Amino acid sequence: MIDAAAGYIKSGKFGDALSYEGEIPAKGTDTEPLEIIESEIVREALRDMGINSLYSHQAESYRRVRGGDNIIVTTPTASGKTLCYNLPILEDMYHNRNVRALYLFPLKALGHDQKRGIDELLSEIPLGGGISSSVVDGDTDKQTRRKILKDPPNIIISNPDLLHYSMLVKRNDWDPFLSRVKYLVVDELHTYRGVFGTHVHNLFQRFLRLYPDVRIITSSATIGGASEFAKQLFGREFVHIDKSGAPAGRKRFMMFNPEIPPAAMANYLLKTNLEAGIKTLCFTKSRKQTETIYSRIISAEPTASRYVSSYRAGFLPEERRDIEKRFSGGELKAVISTSAFELGIDIGGVDSTILVGYPGSMMSLWQRAGRAGRKQKDSLIMLIAGRDALDQYYVKYPHLLFESGYEELTVDRDNHEINSGHLICAAYEEPLKGGEAYLENNRELAEKMVREGKLFVETDGERLFSLGSYPYRNVDLRMAGESYTLNCSGSLIATNSGRRAYTENFPGAVYLHRGSRFIVKKMDKQKREIIVEPFRGNYYTWPNTDKQTTILKDHDTALKGNLAYSFCDLRVTETLTGYSKVSEKTGEKIQDVPLEAEPIEFETKGFYIRIPEQLREEIVQKGMNFMGAIHAFEHAVISMIPTFILSSRDDIGGISYPMHPQTEASAVFVYDGYPGGVGITKRMYPDMLSLVRRTLEQVKGCDCEEGCPSCIYSPKCGSGNYPLDKPGSVFLMERLLDCDIEENCGPAREVSEEVGEKRISDEVLVYDIETKYSADEVGGWNNAHKMGVSVAVVCNMIDNTFTAYTEERVEEMIERLEAARMVFGFNNISFDNKVLSGYRKLDFRGTFIFDMLADIRTKTGKRFSLDKLAGATINAAKSADGLAALRWYKEGRLDLIEEYCRKDVEVTRDLFLFGVNKGFIHAPMKDGSVIRIPVEWGEILESYTPEGSSTE
Repeated sequence: MIDAAAGYIKSGKFGDALSYEGEIPAKGTDTEPLEIIESEIVREALRDMGINSLYSHQAESYRRVRGGDNIIVTTPTASGKTLCYNLPILEDMYHNRNVRALYLFPLKALGHDQKRGIDELLSEIPLGGGISSSVVDGDTDKQTRRKILKDPPNIIISNPDLLHYSMLVKRNDWDPFLSRVKYLVVDELHTYRGVFGTHVHNLFQRFLRLYPDVRIITSSATIGGASEFAKQLFGREFVHIDKSGAPAGRKRFMMFNPEIPPAAMANYLLKTNLEAGIKTLCFTKSRKQTETIYSRIISAEPTASRYVSSYRAGFLPEERRDIEKRFSGGELKAVISTSAFELGIDIGGVDSTILVGYPGSMMSLWQRAGRAGRKQKDSLIMLIAGRDALDQYYVKYPHLLFESGYEELTVDRDNHEINSGHLICAAYEEPLKGGEAYLENNRELAEKMVREGKLFVETDGERLFSLGSYPYRNVDLRMAGESYTLNCSGSLIATNSGRRAYTENFPGAVYLHRGSRFIVKKMDKQKREIIVEPFRGNYYTWPNTDKQTTILKDHDTALKGNLAYSFCDLRVTETLTGYSKVSEKTGEKIQDVPLEAEPIEFETKGFYIRIPEQLREEIVQKGMNFMGAIHAFEHAVISMIPTFILSSRDDIGGISYPMHPQTEASAVFVYDGYPGGVGITKRMYPDMLSLVRRTLEQVKGCDCEEGCPSCIYSPKCGSGNYPLDKPGSVFLMERLLDCDIEENCGPAREVSEEVGEKRISDEVLVYDIETKYSADEVGGWNNAHKMGVSVAVVCNMIDNTFTAYTEERVEEMIERLEAARMVFGFNNISFDNKVLSGYRKLDFRGTFIFDMLADIRTKTGKRFSLDKLAGATINAAKSADGLAALRWYKEGRLDLIEEYCRKDVEVTRDLFLFGVNKGFIHAPMKDGSVIRIPVEWGEILESYTPEGSSTE
């Protein structure tokens, strides 16, 4: 059947799209007799289940666990890893009823699968051996939890979230169980990487400092450096068991590189498999792609919803479990899924997997592919290459899919932002003591937290305490932010995380869910609720964002030939500026819609490459677009990082500057896309030369002339992939790999020198704008670009001069702001700049934009008015308000508006300088108290103030 389907596909109308075909031969069985098991009752139970021998890796695991070792098992999918830990643990419990075990799984569904497996084995032992097990997760009701706490079972099956938010919080309640835990089982260990991995590393350290005598058994997909990765997570030595004794059927592998969109190709292959009776699991790289493929299937054949389903995060729990049950039972013939089905959820035998795009790592590729084919059954694997650079890289070199080793995983244990939250939780659970490993590994950070008043030292200085009432609420294990519910006509249809909701569920966004389309009408941040309505339009939406970076601290600088680069701490400010409506039929942009959204600001780690002035001049002289060249270089570099380090584009951000005010040179920034960093750019930094070489090879080898998604286009570019210059990027990389520039990347410009088509001055400006019309008059705050300028005032911080501008001089003012080194204000990103955008598109390349309101809101989570902050801090107040300014405009009193606007600028300036000099400002609270808000404005101003200038 598999060969028949493959032949039909090759002979079909998309046959030319087949770029590679191969075969992975079947594998035989390597077993050991059951007699190695000490307990006869357990041997008989296995025989009653039809198991007459153990695979070699199961036998080795049994011996190692019985011998007291910590183990990590990394055999392929469906190789029987569950028995590697259930067998020795259940045998131990049968002979010692006081033994307890804690099983942790990253997904609830995996835990429920495990419960069924344990019950099946225990059912073959008389009276279940007196062994009990229970699932405890977020869906377990309070009454059931009370029963479990009163009479703890031998095995509790749970997840890291519950260990963090419940077990360690209420340690006294859970101690009767936890203090007797002999085995800690952690399945799907490879999922604990990146930000999640850093959190879970801390969680395990907190658990093991309280319960150090636990033996650890882990399993994972095949990864590189498995034992070292486990050691990083747990701080223990591990025995690695990776030689599988399980059989495997023949796997037919087909790679497609179609000219049509990958989603369209996936629809065709799914239809072909369904017609051939092949049970199929189709993996996608995004939620939107999952829903797009599914909606096309049911649009062509409405009855297909009975035997085909989509599956992804955001579905309600009861929806997911129903799909899992129907797919496992055979009612569903195909499921289109994100990575959610990549893990070992029991879905029965699958004949074929379709991968829509390379999933970003060899580990995920073969984990997904391994979902097809059980034991000795043949299976069909179909990989559809997308147009991005990484996919096309493997189209050119398909042999690397089979010859390359698995990626090594790592945990960033130096993420101070994440570690600090867990240190507070640890001290809450039991005071931290000098000499214990967890504290000593974070000694410098802990001392800093004491100075900041986050941890407190007892009088003799030996122990550290946490005084918070519930510090766990500030530690988000999965870095998803607070969850939002999506509601339609009063009914809950889905959920989404706070991070995703910012760019996916803004007002006006089109949202796909199980083949239906909805449009977002309102987002209520206080209720964390998103209101949607059914949508029947013919377009989808794409968010537009604006980003800026500030270098906080350089950790290292390197120079290899013309390639000068630095590893640093930096601050990223990202603002959702609007969205584009894109035609579903043609893919063409229909309309750009502006939005007013609070910016997201976070600190992270990254590297930046400084571009020598000489190379800029060479690119311009050759008639190439310099901004387009460095922008294309940025995209291409990011796309190649996953070929070195396990990561995806969503983990990495970037931004290009034709002139960065701090470096005083052109610079390309690449950074970890999460607060505190996740170790990707840190690990990539030493291999910078290899990264640039591989990037050049990919871009130069692409068949396109002007650039395409296979080389320099990015699917997440906030500026719509404009401008881009492929020949310029190739020339740039070739020259960076040369070694002929004597003075590399120093300050290479005079004041006001031309940068491309833009002039850069040495001004640091503070400004404020008053408008002609109110929000009500233009249809709401989202239409700030229609409000118009009545009067604006700009102050030069260097010489303290003020300039007023009326609407006739707006262009002059915009040009001045665009040319400044730094521009700041109060609510300027979300309001003032939106007003100015109504005159023309703003170009702030090379200019650092700072918004005091956004910075304060990021720190406190609260929105304070300028009037209240200034009153509490410098005993100053505004002279009027916006309503008065609107009235004066109607009366023609521009002189009064100018006076009021100038006062606002003075107050903004003085508040900022207070923060610069003192390192804090004050804010009043509703109860009359005043709090101190620490700020780092002095560092920012120093970075952008020209040498020899003063802003006192």
